[in-house]
Amino acid sequence: SISCFNCNTQNTPLWRRDSNGKNICNACGLYYKLHLTHRPVTMMRSVIRRRKR
Repeated sequence: SISCFNCNTQNTPLWRRDSNGKNICNACGLYYKLHLTHRPVTMMRSVIRRRKR
């Protein structure tokens, strides 16, 4: 199965690719796009929380 190159998660709403073509999860991909650096592993959460709207 697919896992994130950066944080090793296998659970994400959307798979993305970084500039090198590696599979990364949605959270790492959005962080990379904004900051141009990989997301720190300390920011990883074990549960994906739903937004209350």
